[in-house]
Amino acid sequence: MFIRKKRIPSVGKTQSTSFAYQLVESIRTEQGPRQRMLLSLGSDIGVEDQDLKPLAERIEEIFTGQDSFFEYSEKIEILAKRYASQLINRLSKPKEEQQKTDNQPEYYRVDVNSVEQKEPRSVGAEHLLLHMSSQLDLQKFFTGLGLLRKEVFLALGTMIGRAVFPASERATYEWLTQRSGLGELLDFDFRKTTLDDLYRISDLLLENKSDIETYLSSKQRAIHGYQSIMVLYDMSNTYFHGQAMENPKAKRGRSKEKRSDAPLVTLGLVVNEHGFIDRSSFFSGNVSEPGTLQSAIESLGVGEELFKPVIVMDAGISTTENLDWLKKRGYPYIVSARQDAPGVEMAEMLTEIESSGKESIKVGLLQDDGSGERWLYCESSAKESVANQMKKAFCDRFEEELSRIQASLGKPRGRKQYDKIIERIGKAKEKHKRISGCYDTEVIASEDGKTATKIQWKKKEESIEKRLNGHYFLRTNLTEHTAEDLWNFYNSIRTVEEAFRFMKSSLGMRPVYHRKEARVDGHLWITVLAYHLIRSCLYQLQQQGVLYHWPTIRNRMSSRIRTTTMVKTDDDQVLHLRTTTQAEQGQKEIYHALNMSPQIMKTNKTVFKL
Repeated sequence: MFIRKKRIPSVGKTQSTSFAYQLVESIRTEQGPRQRMLLSLGSDIGVEDQDLKPLAERIEEIFTGQDSFFEYSEKIEILAKRYASQLINRLSKPKEEQQKTDNQPEYYRVDVNSVEQKEPRSVGAEHLLLHMSSQLDLQKFFTGLGLLRKEVFLALGTMIGRAVFPASERATYEWLTQRSGLGELLDFDFRKTTLDDLYRISDLLLENKSDIETYLSSKQRAIHGYQSIMVLYDMSNTYFHGQAMENPKAKRGRSKEKRSDAPLVTLGLVVNEHGFIDRSSFFSGNVSEPGTLQSAIESLGVGEELFKPVIVMDAGISTTENLDWLKKRGYPYIVSARQDAPGVEMAEMLTEIESSGKESIKVGLLQDDGSGERWLYCESSAKESVANQMKKAFCDRFEEELSRIQASLGKPRGRKQYDKIIERIGKAKEKHKRISGCYDTEVIASEDGKTATKIQWKKKEESIEKRLNGHYFLRTNLTEHTAEDLWNFYNSIRTVEEAFRFMKSSLGMRPVYHRKEARVDGHLWITVLAYHLIRSCLYQLQQQGVLYHWPTIRNRMSSRIRTTTMVKTDDDQVLHLRTTTQAEQGQKEIYHALNMSPQIMKTNKTVFKL
C-alpha cells in the first residue's frame, strides 16, 4: 500500500491548487500491473509529504496484523488506526451479498494464535437512546430546522453522549471519537469532526430552544398517549468551576449544594406529572425564585386555552403575589403555604394516607372560611424526624456560640466590655435567627456597669416546638377535592425534585466549567435534552412494570460492545469480523419491555489477501 497525492484541477478563474490523497495498492491484472484505490483520505490529512510513506506502512501493518519494527509518532499512529478502520469497513461484504450468506455456514482454517480483538466500542445504551430519538423523529425535525447532515448527527451525538457518558464537552468529544460506537450506529464518523464542532452545535441547539421544546412537548404526548392535568414548577442551581467573570448570570446566591464559595447559575423547570419537561429556563445565580413563575407559566402557551393545568409549587415560589396572579388568570393551584393559615379549626378528622417507605402521613381540611381557598393540614412523621434533628443541631450551634462568648469573660485578654458583649450576642442571634428567638438571654454586668461578668440563657421549649415540627399547610383553590386527593396532587412535586437530583448526579450538570454565558446555557440545555431521551425510555419501561433507574439501565447495557476480531487463515488471508456481543438475560428484559430487537447491527466481514 502507498498514499497517492493527486492534483485536483482548478475550476473557473481561481488559480488555487488543491490535492486529494488516496490509499492505493498495486495489483496484477491480465492487462499488466495496475493501481487500485482502496480508500479516499480527503484533501487534508494533516501530515507532511515525507510522512505519507510511514503512514501508509503503518496502515498496512494494522490492517494485516503485522508487528511493527519501527516506532511511529503519535499523530501517525492515530491516523493509521482511523484509516485502517475505515478500510476494513469499506472492504466488508456488500449488505446484499452478506444477507445471502448470513444463514449459510462458512468455514476457514485459521491460526488461533493470530486472533486479535481490537477497536472495541460501546453500543448498548447508545442503541437504546438512538431508538428513543427515532421515535421522536429527531433527525427529521432537526433537518426541518435547517441543520445540515453533519449538524444533525452532532446534535444527536452530544445529546446521547450526555446521557450515556455525562461529562464536559471536551470529554464527550473524546468519548464519541474513541470509546463509543454511536458513529457506527449512525453511519457517521465523529473522528472527522472537531471539538469546536461540538461547541458550535451546542450554540445552534440553543438558538432553536423554543421550537425544540414546543416540538418535544407535543411529540411526547402524541407518542406516549398520556394526558397531563398539572404542571410542577421548581428551580435549582449549580456552581461554576472558577469565577466565570465573563458571564453575567454567574452570581453568588443561596447554593442548594452549600457551595457559597462559588458563583452559581439557576435552572428552572416546568415538568408535568408524568415526569416530562415542558419548558426550561436559565437564570442568574442570585435570582429570586418567586419572580420567575409568571414567565415560566406564560412560556407554556396555554394562557388562551379553555383547559388550564393545575399549578403545583413549593413554598419558595408560592408568594401572595404569585397566587393572586394565578387566580386572576384562572389557573387552579395547590402549593405549600409560606403564609400562616387563617385558622386551625379542623373541618374533619385527620385521614391517614399510605406512603412509600416508613413515612406516616395524616391530612385534614381546615374549616372553609369562604375565601374561595381551602387549607390542608398535614402531619408527616418523616418531616417530624427531620425537624427534631434540625432543632437539636440549631440549639447546639447557638448554645456553643453563647458558650464561647461566656468563656471569653474568664480569659485575661478576653473581651469583657458590657456593650461589646451585648453586640456579640446580637450578632450571634442574627447568625442563628432560626432558633435564637426561642431563647431568653441575660448579660450580668459589674457594679459600675462597664464590664460583663456572666451570661445566662434559658431555652423556651414551647417556642421551639412551635418553630420546628412535622406539621405544614397546603393551600389551594381546588375546593371540590378530598384531603387525600389534594395531598396526592401536591406530592407529585417530587417528580420535578427527582428530575433535578437526577440531572445533577447522573447527567453531569455540575459543576459548570464554561465561562461564557452562551456556553453555560448550552451546557444546561444539552443536559435537559439528554433528560428528554432518558425520560422517554424510562416512561415506556415503567408502563411495562420495569422500574429501574437510568444508572442501572446504563450500567446493565454497558456490556454490549461492538468489536473487530482479526485472524489469519492458512491460505495467507486476513479475516476481519466486526461483531456485536450477544444480549444477556437482563438486557433482553429491557429490549422486550421496549419492544426492541436485541440485535445491534449485523456482522461485517472483510477478507484481505496478504
